[in-house]
Amino acid sequence: MGPPAGGFDWLRQYEESKETSTSDFARCSWGVFVLLVMVLMTFLAFYSYHHIWDRRQAEQARRAGKNMRAHDFAVKVVRYFMPSIQIEKHRFHGLKEKSEPMDIRFESLGLDLHSGTTVLSGVTGEFKAGKCCAIMGPSGAGKTTFMNALCGKAWYGTTTGKVFINGQEASIADFKPCVGFVPQDDIVHESLTVDEQIFAAAKLRGEPGTTDKDAKRVTEDVLQILQINHIRNSVVGSVEHRGISGGQRKRVNIGLELAADPTVLFLDEPTSGLDSTSSLTIIESLKKLGELGMTSIMVIHQPRYSLFTLFDEGPSLGAVPYFKRLGFDIPATENPADWLMDLISGEIRSKTMPNFEPSMLFDLWEQNKNTVAPASMLSPHGERPWTESDDTSALQNLLEAEWRKIDLDKSGFLEIEELRQLIKQCTGAEPQEEILQELLQTMCDAGAESPFRSNTNQDALKGKDKELAVSRQRFISYLCSMQATARHSNTFNDNSSDSGSESDSDEEALRAGLRGGLNRQSQGICSQYMMINHRQLVLWWRKNAQRALFLGVVAFAAVLLACMASSLTSIGLATCDLWYGPTPVWLPDPYLNLQTALALMQTVYCLGIFGDDKNDKNVFWRESASGMSVLAFFVSRVTLNTVDLVMQSFVFSALYFMILQPQILFGNFFLPFLLVSFVAAGAGYFISSILPRA
Repeated sequence: MGPPAGGFDWLRQYEESKETSTSDFARCSWGVFVLLVMVLMTFLAFYSYHHIWDRRQAEQARRAGKNMRAHDFAVKVVRYFMPSIQIEKHRFHGLKEKSEPMDIRFESLGLDLHSGTTVLSGVTGEFKAGKCCAIMGPSGAGKTTFMNALCGKAWYGTTTGKVFINGQEASIADFKPCVGFVPQDDIVHESLTVDEQIFAAAKLRGEPGTTDKDAKRVTEDVLQILQINHIRNSVVGSVEHRGISGGQRKRVNIGLELAADPTVLFLDEPTSGLDSTSSLTIIESLKKLGELGMTSIMVIHQPRYSLFTLFDEGPSLGAVPYFKRLGFDIPATENPADWLMDLISGEIRSKTMPNFEPSMLFDLWEQNKNTVAPASMLSPHGERPWTESDDTSALQNLLEAEWRKIDLDKSGFLEIEELRQLIKQCTGAEPQEEILQELLQTMCDAGAESPFRSNTNQDALKGKDKELAVSRQRFISYLCSMQATARHSNTFNDNSSDSGSESDSDEEALRAGLRGGLNRQSQGICSQYMMINHRQLVLWWRKNAQRALFLGVVAFAAVLLACMASSLTSIGLATCDLWYGPTPVWLPDPYLNLQTALALMQTVYCLGIFGDDKNDKNVFWRESASGMSVLAFFVSRVTLNTVDLVMQSFVFSALYFMILQPQILFGNFFLPFLLVSFVAAGAGYFISSILPRA
């Protein structure tokens, strides 16, 4: 049947337009095809390199762990020969001494909930600057409530009482850049390595003008003092994807706050879930930071006695004698820390006070606090009269005298088997072969000599060419070098020239004075955006596997919808020109379905932008409470997600365009799809920001 009278023959017009535009489409289609291949090949290259990077990181983490174990054996050898020697574990390079420490005093501190219930009242006390203090008590006593009220985090109620900072009434929240708060839960980025997280925290929460060099020095200090340097290249991981251990994760949680170089650090149960050894390591690290004037205030449960004695306020060593004078007896095998918890809970009876109640402890303290001996009298520690140079000389003499016993074959070199016997004698343990090789290599690398005896003493080889060994002088020098040469030095030796070192020292001294004050400033929005964007780029890179999977789904959907729209009988005929009938070109159904499908896929993809993992929102709340700009955070997330939106929209529209062959320029065809993607992304952002992750 022909066209109606006076009408227009749409079929003939369509056929004519096809014939005239075939050559134009071919040129356009080839350009789109080449661009599509380039995009996919680039993505494939990134994906492959990511796997190579993962293997390199795993190897670096393995080597760091091996190096740490070798160092520990060397320390034990030194202490075996000279038990009295002082081997300094921590030398601060980035963390600075506080020029203005913070004394905190509080009077009648209390907290009233919005419902009208009073959960805390009448708490008065003081935390001295540079001290390591513990808030202890039985479960439900209000320890965490007290700390939240003190540092201004009790948003669920109204705080009463007064807080004084260095004698002036103020709020701790007014000094946010100088205060760190470690939450009880380990809120960390699960897809970043330990080093990346701490470096980002040092850069993000440092003062304006903090350089990468400054942030690296702070990162090194934090890694060393928390003893997590050997896992610096390990991804933290999660329950689904195993990473570092629970104790190491706890230390990373603390390290994120230490990286800000705070003047006061609050910790909510930092040792919960840890074994006694790991707990002791954490408290010793915080105790060490007191040398810089940093105050540590923590809620803690059931500490071991050696940990309990590290706290400064009390004094802890005088607690047991004090309560004994009040008529309380402690069993010989009882942990004093646990016994004190039972006592203040009212579970221990006094021989001199039959009607004892825990509420009486306040008045008893006021009456007897002057009878408690100062900590210096309870734990006398005579200082060694020798200097560090005396220690070094004595150790060198001892090692010289013992060398003939160490060098069993009298070759003048320490070999792997001889080192094995030495370590076994000093520690009782037999290290693995790779640990011995690492230790010998470190001794050799510490000096200018070659690690192979064949280059230093041909007469001593005896047929053992290329055997790893170290000379007597290098062995002695390495062990002597492990003693600290600057116990409280805050300078960093970067092996620069004299003039450069002098300039760096002046600059560092100025920076130390600025950083130590209580008037520290936070980073500006632009600086925060750059730092957050850099961190987000690393996280974006780690999602290559998920990105590849979603890109495959997008490509499959484009091919399927294109075949359906052109009424093809099979995907193999996608490039053929088969039409069942004269379909009017203005019908919007195919394009409406196409853009709806793309919008739904992009919305689903964007649901993970603000809730990618279970800890993502918790990390955001933690960082925003520390001064991070919400605007900088939002813009950085959206910036990198835009790259995914453009790439997915291009792949989707390019495949559809090449299969369906619409008579239109690709740029005009692609633009509506891109705009639809941006609109759909906004819906995904909104949903992901208000709803929890499933």
